[in-house]
Amino acid sequence: MNIQPQKLGDALGKKLMPVYLIFGEEPLQVMEACDQIRAVCRQSGYDVTERFQVDNARSFNWDELMMAGNSMSLFGDRKIIDLHIPSGKPGNEGSAIFKKWCDDPPPDSVMLISAGKLEGRFRNLAWYKAIDAIGITVQALPLSRQQTAQWIENRLARASISTDPEGIELLTRMVEGNLLAARQEIEKLAILYPGGQVSPAQVLACVTDSSRYTILDLVDSALQRQPGRALKVLDALRVAGDPPVLICWHLASEVRKIATVAAKTRAGESASRAMMQAGIWKNRQSLVASAMRSRPDQFWLHSISDCSYLDRLSKGLSGGDLWDEISGFVARLAGLSWPLARSSEHTV
Repeated sequence: MNIQPQKLGDALGKKLMPVYLIFGEEPLQVMEACDQIRAVCRQSGYDVTERFQVDNARSFNWDELMMAGNSMSLFGDRKIIDLHIPSGKPGNEGSAIFKKWCDDPPPDSVMLISAGKLEGRFRNLAWYKAIDAIGITVQALPLSRQQTAQWIENRLARASISTDPEGIELLTRMVEGNLLAARQEIEKLAILYPGGQVSPAQVLACVTDSSRYTILDLVDSALQRQPGRALKVLDALRVAGDPPVLICWHLASEVRKIATVAAKTRAGESASRAMMQAGIWKNRQSLVASAMRSRPDQFWLHSISDCSYLDRLSKGLSGGDLWDEISGFVARLAGLSWPLARSSEHTV
């Protein structure tokens, strides 16, 4: 059965299906739909997850996928078979496996397939029909301008903030249909104006201004191990009046994403899939991968702790000079040995 992304929650509330196929050109909707399914599966006792990445359908071991579905746990655990196919092309062998799986779904297993855009007349493909017949398929299409505006309005409400039609139109125009960018801007607004009405002028001030340094410039300079430039950008942001709480939020968000990706890759998941799930855009994935390679795993755990300290400091819950401490954290993130006042020095 094919349903729209916004109807997935209702379908999951009725019963779990043996197979889900989530695909399309809108990566945020694909990621969030998959997260919904995983969450409901866990609530229903599917405690084991086996992940597979199909980068090349011809070289992928499809028998391993079937074995994962048919193998029974010693403890009788239910499992999620989490399969990602970026190209959306399982090939002849994969197509046959999908049809075989759907003819006799393994008990106590849910298969979750995520993919990019499916090409051509995909609804006529035998493997797609087999999945659609016994499971749920969800296509995440790019939103129209009107749909994007409605999506933004709903997300603002979920974040317990609001703005007038002019503010929504401004956000819609500036994100240009990129829902990942829209989500980030809404999260920033929620940090700056929690539980309040946001004016169009405040929206304009918050949304990235490409005519000057941005917080993303700060993050990228630090990840590229350019301490001089990173501290210069931080000074420029301070002079421009960027709120330190927003800078701390961005730094913490980036560090947590990288720490999550590092943990997942250590567990055997592919870096590209882990980054996609963490919401790291494709044009930044090579930068993040390089940053991960150049720093030990322990560094990111220390950095999460430091970000928690900066958050407390920004809220007046700890003592110290906030801008000095942000400078220290940025310097260390960029490769300098510069401990924060409350933390012991560690190497990078």
